[in-house]
Amino acid sequence: MAIVVRKARAGEGQALGAIGFAAWAASQFAVNDDGRVDRRALLAEFEKLGQEHPETILVAEAGGKLVGWGAREDQDHRISDLWVAPEFQGQGIGTALLGALEAEVAALGMDAELETLASNSKAIHFYERHGFVVIWRAEKFSSSLGYAIDKVGMNKSLSI
Repeated sequence: MAIVVRKARAGEGQALGAIGFAAWAASQFAVNDDGRVDRRALLAEFEKLGQEHPETILVAEAGGKLVGWGAREDQDHRISDLWVAPEFQGQGIGTALLGALEAEVAALGMDAELETLASNSKAIHFYERHGFVVIWRAEKFSSSLGYAIDKVGMNKSLSI
C-alpha cells in the first residue's frame, strides 16, 4: 500500500475529526475515560483543529483516502497528535506520519517531544520503537477531555 503524507487542506476538518475520534475511541484513552467525556464535544474538538488550523497538520492518504493525521499544534518541537484510523493501524501509516513530523521538528534544529496516556502501552511501545524515551510521568489536566489524566512525556534526539 502506497502512503502519501502531505499538508492538510482547508475543508478536511470533518474527515480528520472522524479519524481522530475513531482512533481515540478504539484506544486505551477511551477505556480509561469510563464515560466521563462528552463524546460529541470531543469530536468537535478534533474537527475544530482541522478546520481552524490545517497548517499545523500532516495527513496520510492510502489509495486516495485519508487514513491518518498528525499535528504540531504550536508548530514547535512538540508533536501534539498522531491518529490513524483503526482499520488502517499496523500498516506503516503511523510510522510515515511520525517520520514526517520528526523531519519538520529536525528542520527547526530541535529534539522532538510528545505526550501520551501512561496506560497506553501500545502507543508507548510504538514511540519507543521509533527512538523515543520516556522522560517524565505525571497527572496532567486535559482541556479536551475536561479532567486530569496520567500521562508520560517522551523525547527523541534528532541531532545528527
